[in-house]
Amino acid sequence: MKDRGYRQVWRFTFASRAYYLKFYPRHGSRLKRLVRGNPALREFSRLQLLQKAGIPAPRSVAHLVGFRLKDQIGDAVILDAIEPGVQLDHYLNDLLLAGKPIPDHLQLSQQIRQLVHHLGRAKLSHSDLHLGNLLLHEKKVFLLDGYAVRTGGLKLDDVMLLGLSVSRFATRTDLQRGWELLGPGGRLPSVNPVAKRQWRKFLERSTGENRSFGRVEIDGWIGHYFKSHKFPRRWSRASRLHITDDDWRRQLPALLQRANSDQLELLKRSSSGDVVAGEIVLGGRPMDIVLKRPMRKYWYRHFNEIGRGSRSRRAWFKAWRLIVRDLPTAWPLAFFEKRVLGYVTESFLICEKVPGETLASSELAKPSDASRDTLLRRAGRTLRRIDDFRLSHFDPKCSNWIVYDDDALGPLPVLIDVDGVRSYPWRGFGLRRLQRSLAEHPEGAPADVESVAKGYNAT
Repeated sequence: MKDRGYRQVWRFTFASRAYYLKFYPRHGSRLKRLVRGNPALREFSRLQLLQKAGIPAPRSVAHLVGFRLKDQIGDAVILDAIEPGVQLDHYLNDLLLAGKPIPDHLQLSQQIRQLVHHLGRAKLSHSDLHLGNLLLHEKKVFLLDGYAVRTGGLKLDDVMLLGLSVSRFATRTDLQRGWELLGPGGRLPSVNPVAKRQWRKFLERSTGENRSFGRVEIDGWIGHYFKSHKFPRRWSRASRLHITDDDWRRQLPALLQRANSDQLELLKRSSSGDVVAGEIVLGGRPMDIVLKRPMRKYWYRHFNEIGRGSRSRRAWFKAWRLIVRDLPTAWPLAFFEKRVLGYVTESFLICEKVPGETLASSELAKPSDASRDTLLRRAGRTLRRIDDFRLSHFDPKCSNWIVYDDDALGPLPVLIDVDGVRSYPWRGFGLRRLQRSLAEHPEGAPADVESVAKGYNAT
């Protein structure tokens, strides 16, 4: 079922019953194992602690010492399989991806809170408390992965990690109830320190080689690209792709040739750079893309990018900084740089082309009043969430939004140019910039400015 190197998970049946075997290969010297302990025995005993405390979890059946599997010696623990079951993160994300409401939302949130509350009352904690370690079986929630169970009571970081995991699906009322029951209570904290650490680690991986991102060199270009995402987003087709090195090796030379010979659709041309659109095949699927090639408009740009990184690299990080916070943004696919003695001489960024028109070019009077109000409220809500995350967007004008027509959820505003995002707070600046842009729109009305304000400050 799973292989992480340090642990394998196998499923088998015996006497018409399903079981899971977690196998821990023995690595390192005997002294190291003596200090580290036996992870299989640790999981076996901690699952027993959960059983004694009455917390819903898989039942530990046996602990196997010196177990041999495929010529590897290790230790193992056998668990009863809770079937049929689905991990909560997959269950909730599939509903979100389908644009469907969560059935029994209140019951699920109550079960999660009570389970974690009982864990704390039993003087236990779980250092990996997220929705992937919660299983839904016949409308009942179970706690998985006994290896992460600790004694000593619930820690605040455990609660913060759970809060980060549920933030995409929970209402503000859910979060407040959880904070009152599991945390110190009072007003919800404006900053989640665990979330900040998790987001920073994700951004560090975005220029590495891992399951989500890759690195490739093609004809002197050094590129970093998106491979796949565990939980795709509804507003992005690209988030469902599985991309490899070979895709870029096949597509990039032809794409650059078309771009250099002006065979791509020109969207914008200025002294700051070119923006063109085209189509390439990634992950076996045709994908509409936008290629942004920045130019150095001013002479000092040749110097102030030293240490800061190229504009394409900075735009890559800014886009992922928003996506990891679940803010609708044009999905970044790759950025490429050409260097001479370590200095970036050329660069470009490739993003998914979001279907739809920009808010500036769309006919605001065309949709119904309700759809128009919904669209602008959602834009205001996105700007408020950016501010809540202690970021700022200094240029969210109408031309930097695409109106994505979602067949189930209605019109959704998606940011397409995030160069104006900054990693310091300047609350309300983005709201005022969008309101000023709407006031200048040929079909704008005072009600539009008010709708954005209501979305920004719904309370």
